[in-house]
Amino acid sequence: MYKKFYVDPIWQMFSVRAMIQVALSMKVNKGVAFVAVRGKRQEIAEIKYGIVNDMFQRESRGYGDRPSNYFGVAMEKLAVMMDTGTESGHIASADLKYGESSYRGGLMTVDDDYTIYTGFSGGTEDQDVEIAKVGMKMMLTKRSDE
Repeated sequence: MYKKFYVDPIWQMFSVRAMIQVALSMKVNKGVAFVAVRGKRQEIAEIKYGIVNDMFQRESRGYGDRPSNYFGVAMEKLAVMMDTGTESGHIASADLKYGESSYRGGLMTVDDDYTIYTGFSGGTEDQDVEIAKVGMKMMLTKRSDE
């Protein structure tokens, strides 16, 4: 028998912390990591998140450069996944609603009666995906119930 660690809020926070550590090792020194687990019949999912170096926003670098809100982008990635049932970045631009983007960096897996979401915002899209993979791998870790 295997435990489903992903339903444990403490394990979810360990997964968030692992994503932050990987981000830092990749020299991504700002951003937001998140994990959410939602039961199939639940309207609400608890979201666990962590902020890298307490930097969830980036200021403008000068004329013509808009500041970034990594927390907002991370939650937008989660919202797109919850709405569409697909990982972020896989919806055609024409099908996106206002407030949604086609940014990659959010992953999801359906397992039994739960949907597991992990994601990151703060690096390049490729970095965000790699960091989210670490969180998902940790969430899906199976350990013997012995």
